[in-house]
Amino acid sequence: MKNFDALKWLCLLSLIGFIYCFVFDLGYFFLFFDSLNLNAEKNNFLNLIVENLDENGFKFDNYLASQLRSLYALRIVFDILAMVGVTLMFFKIKLGWTFYWIFQIAYVLAPFIFLNFDFQPSWPYLSGIAIVVFPLFNNMIHLVYVLLFMSQRSQLK
Repeated sequence: MKNFDALKWLCLLSLIGFIYCFVFDLGYFFLFFDSLNLNAEKNNFLNLIVENLDENGFKFDNYLASQLRSLYALRIVFDILAMVGVTLMFFKIKLGWTFYWIFQIAYVLAPFIFLNFDFQPSWPYLSGIAIVVFPLFNNMIHLVYVLLFMSQRSQLK
């Protein structure tokens, strides 16, 4: 445990986080893959998502389901590539840092590119379906980890 420094702890925690994100992104991908039978079960998780979208003024349809499916497929790819970056940083290879921050930023920005968002003059200043599906607070952890890894960048070769 003496050689297990802060960088390796960050890599371990980040790897656990990406496995968590990978599993959930894969689950959401398959959830929206079979979204045509919305009323199959009354307490279905997909029905909760559709109700949340309806409450915020958005209509769930086949087009939105295909956009969300594509977005989650892209996030799965970002999860895998960011895990490659974490693995490279675990072995103190500087290329891992580049992989990591590019795909972390892409992970946060992808919903705003795939789904619409716009600026509003009132709170919460950002609105749109991207904010409803991916709240800003949930994406902040990715940016915090970019900053944490930036503090350990000097250890990379």
